[in-house]
Amino acid sequence: MVRFKHRYVLAEIEFGNDLLIYNLVQQGRRNVLYAAVRDIVEQLHGSYGIGLLTPGLSVKYINEYTRMVMVRCRREHLKLLTSAIPFIKHLPDGKGGQLLCFLRTLHVGGSIRACQKWLIQHNRQVLPTLLLRCTGEEEKSRMRKSIFDSNIVKEEPWNAGSTETAT
Repeated sequence: MVRFKHRYVLAEIEFGNDLLIYNLVQQGRRNVLYAAVRDIVEQLHGSYGIGLLTPGLSVKYINEYTRMVMVRCRREHLKLLTSAIPFIKHLPDGKGGQLLCFLRTLHVGGSIRACQKWLIQHNRQVLPTLLLRCTGEEEKSRMRKSIFDSNIVKEEPWNAGSTETAT
């Protein structure tokens, strides 16, 4: 049996109009982000890039408050993914339009656990800034809960309905 080694890319979604909350988690947004990554890889690297990257590609984590995204790919094809991520310029808004955005790669790790450790340190540094953006106390408490309860949810791109918590 062959063991595939993976890499996990943590990226931050920056929106052009500085939206605080963009509902990426609900309504199949993982599939939207997966499709956006796959489409840009196809534009940049053609069918060769899609053929290499698609079998190991999945979106593992999205936090709508901190706008962090974790994408998994096979170790051999990390450069294909990291070269394509900065070229994502828009995401569908669910209403037939497009939201201007870009993804900024912050960290690449060899395991989900290593990425979680890095993410916790990063969130501790940016928490005061994020709390200043909040308008009400309820929004602040939801953001704190989202940051401190950062569970990584396993979801394969072809199983949009299953949500198993990884430990």
